[in-house]
Amino acid sequence: MSQSEYTGNPFPWLKSVAITSAFCLGIAIVTYIVWPDNFYEDLAVSFGYGASAIATARFTTYFFPSLSYRQVNVLTVLSAMVLGTANAFYWLSGPDTYQSLAEMKPVIMLALLFTLICFYYFYSYEQKLLAQHEMEQVRRKQSEQEKALVLSQLRQLQSQIEPHFLFNTLANAIALIDQDTAKAKLMLVRLTDLLHTNLHRTRADVTTLEEEIGLISAYLDIQQIRLGDRLSYQIISNDVSLTLPIPPFLIQPLVENAVYYGIEPKGEGGAIELHIEEDKHELVVQVKDNGKGIQPTMSSGGNGVSLENIRGRLVSLFDNKASLTIKEPLEGGVTATICLPKAQLMTLQEQGEVHG
Repeated sequence: MSQSEYTGNPFPWLKSVAITSAFCLGIAIVTYIVWPDNFYEDLAVSFGYGASAIATARFTTYFFPSLSYRQVNVLTVLSAMVLGTANAFYWLSGPDTYQSLAEMKPVIMLALLFTLICFYYFYSYEQKLLAQHEMEQVRRKQSEQEKALVLSQLRQLQSQIEPHFLFNTLANAIALIDQDTAKAKLMLVRLTDLLHTNLHRTRADVTTLEEEIGLISAYLDIQQIRLGDRLSYQIISNDVSLTLPIPPFLIQPLVENAVYYGIEPKGEGGAIELHIEEDKHELVVQVKDNGKGIQPTMSSGGNGVSLENIRGRLVSLFDNKASLTIKEPLEGGVTATICLPKAQLMTLQEQGEVHG
């Protein structure tokens, strides 16, 4: 594996300098204890070997990035032996000490031990990098497979509309034809809008806030006609870019839950508010209702996609950087909040365009 195949800078420069310096200092102290002479000379010799190793590794990886990590290690060891020994001879040679390189065999043996220990350290680090690289590839492949599965499940959801809701809407429209023709016509128009938007989304992995709001508005208009004065709703999206991309079927299930588990079981009905806000880093979508509160069946069944399904999609599509929270305020009802990172939303849009 070449240097360029590593993620980031493969050579741990700061860590290596710190560890090598500490090791050189330790070697100098041990040498001075065993052969008490001149500590500063021992320190200069020891750091000479360490500096030779670090400088060679730095030089090699900078000017020859195609070399493998193992080749860099071998060159580092050889350079440390040659340059470090030359530095040691400079400091230790003299009339009362070493007068030739042949007399420096003990120093050279210590240097060899030093460089072998350094080589073992960097070799171990290389193996760790390789293992991390392979693990990262496995995780990336698993993540892509999970996303593909989620998108496949989403396409199945997009290819159908809730039959129970569709039949009820048509039945209500038929009943209203004789009683209130205008309401019956409005219901059929909004149902047509809903089906048209849903059909368009079957061909896309990503929709926009504008399309999602249009779909929810059509859905709530139909429910408002069906429930009459028992349901009111408001959509608030001040200063939000409606062209922002968003995965489909994230907001609609929360609105469906608010209708079926919050407003409909409550005798006097209630109100639903959809708040959409954004800042530099995040898109926040909040669905509020003042209905019956949290019901046991909300997360496991009923109309729309379950809450666990939404959480699973958020984990898969946004790598744990998105969240869904469900709260029951003191004043009653339920508040569901989805937080989506905008950087990942843009990435999903790019991927959707490629797939399209």
